[in-house]
Amino acid sequence: MGIKSKVQNTLRLLRTKEIISVPSPVKEEELLKGKTALISGGSGGIGYAIAEELLRLGCFVVIAGTSEDKLARICNGKGLNNLRYIVLNMKEIQLFSEKVREVCEMSPNDGIDILVNCAGINNSKTFLEVDECTFDDILDINLKGTYFLSQSVAKIMISKKIKGHILNLSSASALRPASQPYAISKWAITGMTKGLADELIKYGIIVNALAPGPTATPMLGKDSDGDISHSSSPIGRYALPQEVARLAGFMVSGYGDLIVGDTYYISGGSGTISLHK
Repeated sequence: MGIKSKVQNTLRLLRTKEIISVPSPVKEEELLKGKTALISGGSGGIGYAIAEELLRLGCFVVIAGTSEDKLARICNGKGLNNLRYIVLNMKEIQLFSEKVREVCEMSPNDGIDILVNCAGINNSKTFLEVDECTFDDILDINLKGTYFLSQSVAKIMISKKIKGHILNLSSASALRPASQPYAISKWAITGMTKGLADELIKYGIIVNALAPGPTATPMLGKDSDGDISHSSSPIGRYALPQEVARLAGFMVSGYGDLIVGDTYYISGGSGTISLHK
């Protein structure tokens, strides 16, 4: 063994080993007690369902969206002290740091433990119909906004030594050939999730993605109270936002700590066992 190897081996032996205790069981309604979550796109569809689930698990939740009227109506309607909102446009990246500080000021623990990147838009134009404006809009919100909001929140987590979770909303579209901007953005989310997970795990920040298939949301002209049959889906129906939310709650809790850089699909087989459905 050379001198350099001996020195490195000695240094390894001298390092203090961190003792990690086995976590104690926690009541489900207290699973996220004492935690603060920021949810972009939290005023409707999957984002709102995730907000409700995290509230159920004891979390302090701040929902973000572009319509203050809608956000205020939701929060006032709930009448909860642990639900707040901020107005956030995913294209206004220069304001992200200020908005993140605003969330920290609302938070009971002066920080953000969980970020759920749920804001996103879609478009039905085909490859031959897509124009530059449509392409830029979708990529700016679905990808660029997600990237820089994650950066702003990660900086806060690191500065406050918070071992937090970042959960990106991808899509089963990320498994299909990508000729439209929406699918392209979700392919990119998969790679970005792995990259951010690799970059941030050394700070104790866990990054993953959740990828629903067709879900009964206003984006698809559906709601969870009507007919959710979907003949093109292998399972024969749309997913419910609440089903997606339950998995999200698991992934951002301590139970999800060993899931790192992964994308979980909740698609009823769409894209996973049937590529084009």
